[in-house]
Amino acid sequence: MKVLIVEDDIQLNTTLRKYLELHKYQVVSIYDGKEAIDIIGKEKFDLYIIDINLPSVDGIELIEYIRKKDIINPIIMITASLEIDNFIQAYEKGCNEYIKKPFHFKELEIRINNLLDKEKDILYVTDRICYDFKYEELKIDGKVVHLRKKANRLLQILLKNLNHAVKTEEIISYVWENEIKETYPLRQLVTGLRREFNTGKNHIISVTGIGYKFEV
Repeated sequence: MKVLIVEDDIQLNTTLRKYLELHKYQVVSIYDGKEAIDIIGKEKFDLYIIDINLPSVDGIELIEYIRKKDIINPIIMITASLEIDNFIQAYEKGCNEYIKKPFHFKELEIRINNLLDKEKDILYVTDRICYDFKYEELKIDGKVVHLRKKANRLLQILLKNLNHAVKTEEIISYVWENEIKETYPLRQLVTGLRREFNTGKNHIISVTGIGYKFEV
């Protein structure tokens, strides 16, 4: 489990990093928003812990940037502010949870575990289709359907946004993991994934001008 901490308070940053490392997390800790943007463009993370007040690029802008690259993995905002507008903006941009300074590390651990447990839930899509995010396993009529990696990632991002359209660029970024290519064979990948569902209904819908959604 790889965690990115972005916190400009050096003492808090260091203590938090050591605490998470003791709990077997792989941690990258940095101190300002600009550096965070640089590293997010190069590396993948399973969890983001971000202070709302950062030098160079503030936490709200950073959350917005993360969600352009990664719309699935959870973001926890650290804040000393009680301003409701900050909370509204953070959640609108894609924050999943917040924790108020000062806080006990056990409280943060509970919030992290709660978020990560939600990521592991089995999603019962219909009475015939279910998906286990922990084991990345699709079952139709109780039988496992073996998917290639990119098809699996495509299905994950669509199911995480069930019945909601996901932008083409967000799908490409997630499925190809920021791999740079001249063209991305997304249509072919969608067509292939559709064939795996023998339920008599086309669940993967093309949304004109936006992208795709998994509809039930």
